[in-house]
Amino acid sequence: MIVLFILAIVLRSELFFYLLYLIAGLHIAARWWVGRSASRLRIRRVAPEAAFPGDPVPVLVEVQNTGLLPLPWLALRETLPPALHSPPMVYEVMSPGAAERCEMRYTLFSRRRGYYQIGPLTAQTGDVLGIGERTVSEVPPAALTIYPNVLPLEDLGLPASLPFGTLPATHRLFTDPARPMGVRPYQPVDGVRRIDWKATARLGEPQVRRYQPAIAVETMIALAFSRAEYGGGFAYDTMERAVVAAASIAAHLIERRQSVGLCTTGFDAASHAPVGILPPGSGRAHLIQVLGLLGRLEVAKEGDLAVTLSRATVGLGWGSTVVMITGQRARDMLPHALALRQRGLNVALVIAEALTDDLALAHRHGVAAYDLGRDARPIQAVSTP
Repeated sequence: MIVLFILAIVLRSELFFYLLYLIAGLHIAARWWVGRSASRLRIRRVAPEAAFPGDPVPVLVEVQNTGLLPLPWLALRETLPPALHSPPMVYEVMSPGAAERCEMRYTLFSRRRGYYQIGPLTAQTGDVLGIGERTVSEVPPAALTIYPNVLPLEDLGLPASLPFGTLPATHRLFTDPARPMGVRPYQPVDGVRRIDWKATARLGEPQVRRYQPAIAVETMIALAFSRAEYGGGFAYDTMERAVVAAASIAAHLIERRQSVGLCTTGFDAASHAPVGILPPGSGRAHLIQVLGLLGRLEVAKEGDLAVTLSRATVGLGWGSTVVMITGQRARDMLPHALALRQRGLNVALVIAEALTDDLALAHRHGVAAYDLGRDARPIQAVSTP
């Protein structure tokens, strides 16, 4: 345009002046058109917040032109984690018409546990002359958590005899209305609320409901997840197997309507802070909370599972279970396990890459110990003469 202006002045040609005015007018009109259309543009991303490994993750980007003018062109560029998509970006050009809705769809593949950021999404447009290109919108990143794998408990090699969940008691501490055991004759100490009127009418004498005596106990899964707590040259793989073991045990117990808590020495990738303690709970929503925390878990440089356990087990009742999952040797963890047992807690020790001496030492002290092998299946300690 500057060259055309110089030529028009030098040659004093009306044609060049006419062309100059025409191009300048078109440029101003195009900039106004693009600015007007871009201001009426609405872009949003629709994506799930979490997924299991191996599940496809569909992502939808909706573009809505709410104005009365079409947009000459719109280029969308979404930055993606390399672990979820190759290449690590998607790019698409579209031309939203007046009051038109357009879509961009793509699929992520959840290959590995972790906490990922989808985006940011950048939208660029310009006029038909390619002069006034501009960024009109930027959608902030969205978080996506990939849960750890969950294996059946029998695949982990953990026996059903481990003291998980609610245990029968020889002395009635309290009764659980969800565990009926029939009826018995009425006694003066029984309350009226316990009378089973149907059984009373059938037998001709007052009968009260009987419930199985029980001790309501909880399970606290304690996961070591700092680099200092795992040795060897394959610490990353070992720690990922430990996460799988923790997720599988929690899922198994919660599916049996047991109460499960979680404490770990790792970091939460979402908050960039230590995870701390997740109090025991039950139900599907609590399981999703546990899996989400394990999915976001990142390795800490330093950590002491014993210190974390000292805080996490304060509220546990007698007979509750502590499952310690760690890469440390048995000689380092046994003093803490025995201290918990003296408080009336049941302890199960799962050691990643355990040595034969680790299992034998734990067995001699009466602590259930398991070796978390390379296929994430713990092998129970064998009694030694």
